[in-house]
Amino acid sequence: MIDHEPDTVLVQQQAAEANPTKKKKPAAQAKPIAEIISQIFAVIFDKDHNIKPATLSKTDFKAIVSCQTTAELDAHLADRVAECARKTDPQLNTLALLVVATSKCREDAQRNVLLAFCVRLASALWINRHRESHDLFQDIFDEDKGLDSTPLRFLCNAIVALYNKRIEYVRALTVTPPTTTGSLLDALADSTFPSPTELASQRDNLLLIGGLWLLAKGKCDPSQLILFFAELLEERQSRNRSNRDVALYLAEQYAQHESLLADTLDHFKQQANEQATHGKRLQSALEHSEQEAARLRTQITELKRTTEEQSRRIAALEAETTKLLHTFEEQQLDERAKRTHLRDNTGQVKARAFNLLAEDVLEPLKLSLSALQREKPKTEVAAHHIELAVESIERDIKWFKE
Repeated sequence: MIDHEPDTVLVQQQAAEANPTKKKKPAAQAKPIAEIISQIFAVIFDKDHNIKPATLSKTDFKAIVSCQTTAELDAHLADRVAECARKTDPQLNTLALLVVATSKCREDAQRNVLLAFCVRLASALWINRHRESHDLFQDIFDEDKGLDSTPLRFLCNAIVALYNKRIEYVRALTVTPPTTTGSLLDALADSTFPSPTELASQRDNLLLIGGLWLLAKGKCDPSQLILFFAELLEERQSRNRSNRDVALYLAEQYAQHESLLADTLDHFKQQANEQATHGKRLQSALEHSEQEAARLRTQITELKRTTEEQSRRIAALEAETTKLLHTFEEQQLDERAKRTHLRDNTGQVKARAFNLLAEDVLEPLKLSLSALQREKPKTEVAAHHIELAVESIERDIKWFKE
């Protein structure tokens, strides 16, 4: 049996000599968070003596996320940083990114202090910094009377209204500058005064910072903030979108094992599915409503036809009633006339009968009776008077028959 152990040891020794063990470098001591923030916004000139814009490197971003202490973040530091940031970050781009890093800070206490510091910087940099507020968002939010549906929408509308008004005013000054001098003209003459483009950038970054401020305060639901930031992103869509660039961007994120982008896309996919399901329900409800509307229209048409028919019948009955009333009134008049005439005829009959009985019948009968009651009855006289009475009765009895 051959022993290979010496050869193995020799190979290991040669490998060790070829690759000497590297001494581990001592871990770099983390810079204080106050120093990091000061360097981010520090005024630095390039070779052409132009001020370099503030930038937040990935290393500084990670340092802020993992920040352990914020003891040095005081008001004096905020004032010094704000003075530099007016020159290095007039559009608040870097400050907005700093707030994003702050919002991702793992420690609650440090996150709250960092956010308050950033909001103080924003309050010292925005268009109404002359109010000397330390929390512009709380000042705006204090004006909310509960008329808006959400605090996020109120804050957004307030910031947009303020900035759009200032942008329109600055644009008007550049077209027709006033002849009078004043503080605003002096500010316009100052190179640090924001242009309309810078004002628009400030506005958009303040919307981002304000949304994260509301999230930290517990006054905004994350799902609402997702939709809000999605609306902000829509305004930054390129006019000529390249599907190739989008595909390469997704490939880059995939190669970097970026899972958060997958979560973001999945969130919007779920939202789209929910919207599609909701749309189907609305479509079904719409179809049901249309069917119900068609049924109601048919019912209304039938009721209208029935109503018209009833109206015609009512009109006919009213006409018939009017005619019957007219006939009844005529009959009443006729009956009244007949009763009047009857009363007149009755009077005439009574008068005629009275005259007949009293003069033409009673008187001759009395004379006839008197003639027959004599000692020597005068029958001829009695007969004569009876004949006269009979003639009168025969004459007048015909009148009673008519």
